[in-house]
Amino acid sequence: MGVRDKLSQASIYLRKLRLSLGPDSYFQYKRGRKHERKQADHAREQAKDSIERERDEADRGREYEERYTHEREADVLRERTERAGDRGPDR
Repeated sequence: MGVRDKLSQASIYLRKLRLSLGPDSYFQYKRGRKHERKQADHAREQAKDSIERERDEADRGREYEERYTHEREADVLRERTERAGDRGPDR
């Protein structure tokens, strides 16, 4: 009788397992929700990274423009002083 009870319990367990893995089961619903949550987290993380990357690119562009403007002003000033120095002895 012990073997028969064990086989009965095993068949009940397998039946419940098969039902729990069906397409309409709570297990599948829970698994789908977990997948959706992970996708949403991933999308949020990508959006955050994208915003941060755009901000860094804008900062780099702004720094480049500032540096370029300062260098251009320094070059113009140097050219003016060189021209003024060249004109002085010729007169």
